[in-house]
Amino acid sequence: MTSFLTLTPVPELLAHIASFAPLEAEDVPLEEGAGRTLAEDFRSPEELPGFDRSVVDGFAVRARDVFGAGEGMPALLSCLGEIPMGAVPTITVMPGTCVRIWTGGMLPQGADAVVMLEYVRQVADPDSADVELTRPVAPGDNVLAKDEDCGLGETLIPGGRLLRPQEVGLLAGLGQERVRVRRRPKVAVISTGDEVIPYGRRPLPGQVRDVNAVTLAALAREEGGEARFFGLVGDDEATLKRLVGEAFAWGDVVLVSGGSSAGRRDYTLNALAAVPGCSTLIHGVAVSPGKPLIFARSGEKSCWGMPGHVASALVCAHVFLRPLLRRLLGRDDGNRIEHVVSARMTRPVPSVLGRRDYIRVALGRPLEPGDAPTAIPVLGKSGAISTLVKADGLVVCLETDEGIPAGTLVEVEPLR
Repeated sequence: MTSFLTLTPVPELLAHIASFAPLEAEDVPLEEGAGRTLAEDFRSPEELPGFDRSVVDGFAVRARDVFGAGEGMPALLSCLGEIPMGAVPTITVMPGTCVRIWTGGMLPQGADAVVMLEYVRQVADPDSADVELTRPVAPGDNVLAKDEDCGLGETLIPGGRLLRPQEVGLLAGLGQERVRVRRRPKVAVISTGDEVIPYGRRPLPGQVRDVNAVTLAALAREEGGEARFFGLVGDDEATLKRLVGEAFAWGDVVLVSGGSSAGRRDYTLNALAAVPGCSTLIHGVAVSPGKPLIFARSGEKSCWGMPGHVASALVCAHVFLRPLLRRLLGRDDGNRIEHVVSARMTRPVPSVLGRRDYIRVALGRPLEPGDAPTAIPVLGKSGAISTLVKADGLVVCLETDEGIPAGTLVEVEPLR
């Protein structure tokens, strides 16, 4: 039986991840851009909206003509007509006049503000075009200036930004039919073990369903990757070598579930060694759960021997695979933990000096009014699937700590 190499500290493995280069860029139709990562800064090719426009239904005026207007002393102006939507106004607002305008309409010459429709009333004489305005406005009120949304050449979306519907909408507003994004990382998944069967089958005594193939692929897709399952392999070294070789030829990241521990029938190390140019850099990480993790690299491609235990594999994917995929996508938030929640531990959790622990916790109501939510440790061993469903997030116990006392205020990283 072989033994683990010296256990590698978590920061060292994260440093390896940070050394990967982002993937190449590609152009895709704008309607396919949501959820993709922008490859380079996007600068506005024009001013937006490009003309002064009203942001309310109302009357376009010269602000000086309604100075001091109110219910008791309204400003009396002559309405010259209405601005058609989508047309360039042919009316010029002169002193003592106004023009009816709709939301989005182009402001006519001479006008510098818009009085909302709610503050305008028709005079009693049905033959008169005069209107009474009961609210003053300052120049620019209720008007979006032609370059107020964005100016020509302005950087609107930085490279590395994950494109949400609002970014896609902004690009559409600027006439962009295509968008330049990072290629999706290709993530190959292989499951191993004589005891593992496809998840759709009923297991016999001693057998377990293949959960990791689904969870690891789902996490990869959630992070913007393209996942492909290369197969379920028994304890067959020759078949595993062949599948790992095929996976390396296709993918940017290869995940081999199971076979990473130091037992005599764990063939993952040999399968990686058979890939030309692939070097195993780490076998064993000072982390719990997930100690038997393997990390190998060939150029800008990587292969991971993931723990077979479900919770261990998914925690390792959360801690290491997520930042790797974000790095390959060039995400500007690759090292940022989103929506961290401060919570108070309800019970003590022991740890070991020199090891980084990721403690699964559920969030509960505060014990005292005005206090932080509670972080309730979810008890269960690394092979327990249900612990990850019960958990809302992870609490990190660093290598320098011997545990976390009850009542400690901790940060909870969300398990999305």
